[in-house]
Amino acid sequence: MKKRNRLYTLSLAVCTSLLLALPAAGTNRGNVSILVEGVPLNTAGTAYITSGGLTMVPLRAVSEALGFTVTWNGSTRTVSITTGEVPVLSGVVVLDPGHGGSSAGASFGGVDEKDLNLSIARQAASLLEQTGLTVLLTRADDRDVGLYDRTAFASLQKADLFVSVHCNASVTNPAAKGIYTAAYSQETPGWTLAEALGQSMVQSTGAFDLGVDQRPDLAVLRTAKMPAALVECGFMSTPEELALLLQPDYQAKLARGIADGIISCLTPGA
Repeated sequence: MKKRNRLYTLSLAVCTSLLLALPAAGTNRGNVSILVEGVPLNTAGTAYITSGGLTMVPLRAVSEALGFTVTWNGSTRTVSITTGEVPVLSGVVVLDPGHGGSSAGASFGGVDEKDLNLSIARQAASLLEQTGLTVLLTRADDRDVGLYDRTAFASLQKADLFVSVHCNASVTNPAAKGIYTAAYSQETPGWTLAEALGQSMVQSTGAFDLGVDQRPDLAVLRTAKMPAALVECGFMSTPEELALLLQPDYQAKLARGIADGIISCLTPGA
């Protein structure tokens, strides 16, 4: 599976400047000159030394001068920096944030699964749209969506792939952790998708790999007319993992893993 190398993903309060904790000599608070490979970078007025003696450098200008691609997700306030060019793909992907409305899903620590699912799916959709894919959500807000309506919507939109996003819970193992993916069976194209998603999500997050399982009992996998997979992003029933799932930067890593798995399946020759 081909993957693009990533420099890093940052969750920031603003996307305009990168704070470099470098003490500045002297008392000059004026503009700072930046050289990239010996070539002056035009950052007039945006690179400067603060009154506290720290050097402020514009993130986008420096990153793009070094050949990186910088994108900003306003809803999650996340800056993503990637090496190389963003792949240009075509096709339709349907992301299905599990539950919604009167169906909260798992609920622990005052957190409903439906809200986590939607947040992660939205971020994955934003990343996928950068490649040129048409990305549709079965729900874009907190509403009821029938199980069979989800795959029916994907069929109506002639989706190439369908991925249902969930978070897990265990009533028997209070220490359960890890990422789990599922497909209808090993004999379906969805199995390859589920494997790709599991691999990329584990790589992106560093979470424990619970592997891939056959789940013909799940309606969204049984009724899908296109390659379909379901991802379980972590165990809400485990306090440590729930704390991770609530962190914006960890959600961004999960979304990156979901996007990477889908991209790998839709990239020609991958």
